[in-house]
Amino acid sequence: MNDLAVLITVYNDRAGLLTALDSINERDNAFTVVLVDGASEEPVRIDEDDYPFKLVVIRQEERSGIIGGLNAGLDYIRAQGFRFMARLDAGDVQFPNRLATQYERLRSSDELAMVGSNVLFRSEETNEELFVTNLPLKSEMIRRWSMFRTCFMHPAVMIHLDRVDSDLRYETKYLHIEDHILFAKIAQRYPTENLREPLLACYVREHGISRSNDREQLISGIRHHLDHPRPLNLLWYAYIVKRSLYLFTPFSWRCRIKNALGFSRPPNHSSLGTVSR
Repeated sequence: MNDLAVLITVYNDRAGLLTALDSINERDNAFTVVLVDGASEEPVRIDEDDYPFKLVVIRQEERSGIIGGLNAGLDYIRAQGFRFMARLDAGDVQFPNRLATQYERLRSSDELAMVGSNVLFRSEETNEELFVTNLPLKSEMIRRWSMFRTCFMHPAVMIHLDRVDSDLRYETKYLHIEDHILFAKIAQRYPTENLREPLLACYVREHGISRSNDREQLISGIRHHLDHPRPLNLLWYAYIVKRSLYLFTPFSWRCRIKNALGFSRPPNHSSLGTVSR
């Protein structure tokens, strides 16, 4: 897997970064982890001898936000000639051989441009398994439903860079939904797929980026849709209505709504964390 790079951005979260790095457990360690330090108050320093894979740290001297960090990492990965890029967020935990599973799936296909997976969500306070996402799996369904709902979890994707346009980047205009916009573009243009079994665990963090920027994220989604009207697509209207209602709905209620709509499912404890082949 020497043509694979794993992109992680971090800002003032060394503990979360180490959690993510320590979770990487692969049978083939010939890949590179690219860490983009978004001008953390204490510069990120990692002892490469602590890990069996190669580590590259890109230090940004000025704060450019997560989008700036993501694009800096993506530009570096492309410039270095990597053919595959996986994402991982500080604080998230990969299951064994997550990278190998997605890498082999992309290499076995003649057309897939991106592969994601479902994700297990846990409580950061209690480590309780809360739910598993229930994402659309096949390209046709992903393309159809990307107008209405999240179809890829950001830290769980791997992209075949040779099969997507070289100018595709994270957009800066719509804050906190840069990943959804990029993945929706890829899904509309190229074949994509999600693997049913979760390949990593994300923690519901009370003060994480998603929770702290929740309202701005909802507004950005509405703005993006209004700027890209699809008057013949009923799901376009449904998205606007859903997001507008979410602005006035407590987060816990929204989680219940998503469960009722089938966007998540109870965790299957017997299969989680056993993705090695």
